[in-house]
Amino acid sequence: MDRDEVVKEIDVFLTKSLQEKLWLMQYPVRPVECSYEDEQFITTKVKPQQKKVSIEVALDTTSNSYLSSKGEHLAMSVDGPVPKGPPTYASGKLDRIELTSLEGMPKCDRYAIASVANGQLHLTPLSAIVQMRPDLGFLDKAEESSKLRAQLLELDEESSQDEEEKKMEPITKKYEKQETAEQKSRRMQSYGYMRLELDKEDWRKCTYHKTREELSARLRRRLLADSNESVDSYCTPTDYLDLLIPKSTADIGDEPDKPSNTLSSAQLKTMSLNDQVKNIVTNAKVIKWTQLIDLLDDEVDHSLVIKALQQVAVLVQGCWVVKSDILYPKDSFSAHSASPADVISRARDYMLWKFTQTRSLIRKEVSSVVKIPPDELKEMLSHIARPRVKQGWVFNLEYDFDFVNRNKDVVQRQQMMWDAKYQQLCKHFKLTKDGKPIEMSKSRRRRNSSKSKSRSDMSDTDGEKTPTLEQTKPAFAFPNDAHIKSSPTESIVKNEGSDTDTLVRELSALLRDKLLVNSVLNMSDMRHMYQTKLAQCPPGHVLATGVSDTVLEKAILTCGAVKVHYMQSSRLRSNALKQELERCNIAIAEETVKHILKGYCVFRAGVWHLKGSIDN
Repeated sequence: MDRDEVVKEIDVFLTKSLQEKLWLMQYPVRPVECSYEDEQFITTKVKPQQKKVSIEVALDTTSNSYLSSKGEHLAMSVDGPVPKGPPTYASGKLDRIELTSLEGMPKCDRYAIASVANGQLHLTPLSAIVQMRPDLGFLDKAEESSKLRAQLLELDEESSQDEEEKKMEPITKKYEKQETAEQKSRRMQSYGYMRLELDKEDWRKCTYHKTREELSARLRRRLLADSNESVDSYCTPTDYLDLLIPKSTADIGDEPDKPSNTLSSAQLKTMSLNDQVKNIVTNAKVIKWTQLIDLLDDEVDHSLVIKALQQVAVLVQGCWVVKSDILYPKDSFSAHSASPADVISRARDYMLWKFTQTRSLIRKEVSSVVKIPPDELKEMLSHIARPRVKQGWVFNLEYDFDFVNRNKDVVQRQQMMWDAKYQQLCKHFKLTKDGKPIEMSKSRRRRNSSKSKSRSDMSDTDGEKTPTLEQTKPAFAFPNDAHIKSSPTESIVKNEGSDTDTLVRELSALLRDKLLVNSVLNMSDMRHMYQTKLAQCPPGHVLATGVSDTVLEKAILTCGAVKVHYMQSSRLRSNALKQELERCNIAIAEETVKHILKGYCVFRAGVWHLKGSIDN
């Protein structure tokens, strides 16, 4: 394979004599062959802090390209019908134009001016990069003057008519309202306040020296280094080459995705391990263990990384999320709503706790508990979750089973921390054990009790008992190829040993609540619920002994469920269900039939299918 030969080696020097004073001025709307070198500069001024430059350049009014009539019209329009003070253009023509700067690049510390002299390359870092463009503010002044002229004409017409006597108006005294700390914080963060603070900086007049002048030549000589001092380097030669020649996409295809807003490897290696972990987690907001290790040194001790992680992050679904008090330090205020940091931090802790219980959550439900501004809550959710249709906000990363299975002791400590944190949240937000507000749970209990009372009253007064929902459960599965075990308790064999009994009881408690909500569960749903619960259990728990599909089936049947062997070809129509109910002498209202079908089936192409039997 042919390799490129090294033609020449050049020494590189870094000069710092003009490091904080060197600006690069660009003229994007001016052709290269038409520079301002031969133009006359009238005034030059600068604002160093805002990095703004203003230059007035004289126009050649005797040129063939200059239209005198248009220049006179613009000059007269700028001053208006009633000039205030001396005229803006003393010559009566538009004889000059102003060039103002726009910040071309906010962060230019990575760029430098290069000079080659005596076979050496000298680099001088830039302090600012500005782009000079013509300022057409005189057109705005001309428009204002034309409006003022029209107003004066209207006033002259009104003054020619009889003026009516002005009515006397009472004068009221108004006092300025004293603003609170929150209002002051919002005012200081507003764009108008920041604009006023920036405008307080005065313009500094300076002199423009052209390229051929002696002072310019003397300053250019300062771009060359005088000494041969070595430059301090904070990275190894290998890392330096990696910065110059990044890895190709083929080399990093198998690596895990890295979070955005992280520093480069060279910058991270200048920090201590604790600072590296804190910086990465704070910028990423949520990160997996494999992503974090990929950003750190290959020889780093994993136990030290976990120790540093637990100081700045919490474990949520096997992933690490930055702590709330890191994002919202004490005695600070939110940038969005100016709310105190302790209020926002507590609300975020409740949101994170909810994500430890479920993959997705509804923003309105969280907002009803934490009671913070909707924009603030949406901003917090966007850091660690993404919105999905009919699901709410779903956690950004998948559950990290690999980390959970390898670090049982860390998971147990984090679970104890979340239990203690939840006790504090319950006291502050007045929550029940399932995480709902006490007022909401009380109102639901009242509604449920009133419904049960009305049902009992109806059963006492009716001569014939109407079949209840439990009695009509198997009614939708009457097709010939659907087989039902109508007596679930008879199919449960006696367990051998007390461990199996305990295991079944634990699983029954887990599945019972889910069954009341979903009505229909398949084996994959139960297996997923078991794995999620297992990740939250401490080491040595009874669920860690392993659960087979047979044990899961026993547990769900113990809850009172019915096992249905639903074939792929089985389907049900509403008319078939009504005919089967009439054949069994079961009288149910049509609305009740629809309610049962919607609870257990999905409607596709005019046919009802059991939930889970087709792709929903």
